[in-house]
Amino acid sequence: MSYNALAGGMLTGKYMDFPAALDNLDRAKITEAMENPRGRMDEFGWGRTLYRYRSEAAQEAIADYAKVAKDAGISLTELSLRWCRQRSLITTTLVGHSNMDQLKQSVDYFTRTEPLSDKIMWEIDRIHMRNRLPIFSSNHVGKEWYGEGEIGETIP
Repeated sequence: MSYNALAGGMLTGKYMDFPAALDNLDRAKITEAMENPRGRMDEFGWGRTLYRYRSEAAQEAIADYAKVAKDAGISLTELSLRWCRQRSLITTTLVGHSNMDQLKQSVDYFTRTEPLSDKIMWEIDRIHMRNRLPIFSSNHVGKEWYGEGEIGETIP
């Protein structure tokens, strides 16, 4: 089962040009995003719990996936959902939608019969191999961490 296949909205691309509210340093843009959230990442409650999809390593992987999608002439959302559909060991994909248009778009992507090319699947695998666990990766590691990672997980 593929859980949270769009990584809390991060794999839709909507946070690439304008960071999630909790990651933004511009107070006016934070306020704007909180008043008109694009999705979970702009909400204080959910946004804090979903940091794992916004780590630097995760954002680097998302940018790489977005390039693969762009080169293929499809959206990042389509790439993500069609990848889930095409993987033989994934029998179920859980997705969440904020509106009916998003649901219709997902159904459209899932019902397309043409598979992603072997080249695209290989590029996705290569990005994954460079970023195997981006949800636990961090470029901010130093003596002050006292055995805890960026999202609070214990580091042996």
